[in-house]
Amino acid sequence: MTYPVETVTITLYTPIKDAAGNEIAQLSMREPKVFDRIRQSYLKGTPEENEADMIAGLCEVHPEIIKNLTTADYRQLEDQFIVFTAPPSARAEARKALASMRAEMREAAMTQHLASGIFSGE
Repeated sequence: MTYPVETVTITLYTPIKDAAGNEIAQLSMREPKVFDRIRQSYLKGTPEENEADMIAGLCEVHPEIIKNLTTADYRQLEDQFIVFTAPPSARAEARKALASMRAEMREAAMTQHLASGIFSGE
């Protein structure tokens, strides 16, 4: 028995190439199922490797594709995974909350870097 699941297309900030040299500029991620979490529990890698493998499965790409993404692009996939854990009726609000939180984190990091002189040429 299968049920429809939500799929979201994520545009990468930094497109990458697959093993055949084809450019990948977007990834489609499907909503996770319990099976995905169970499958992840059988993997023998580190928690980070297992998470990347699960996200690769949700995006239907080889894990090496995920491992070669920039941190910013991987964060987009992590955020979408978090949104998928919310009930469908609450996902729009979850997206807004995550975007707001990420903006606050960027601002705090920039303020900290400016205060430490990293961007002032010191």
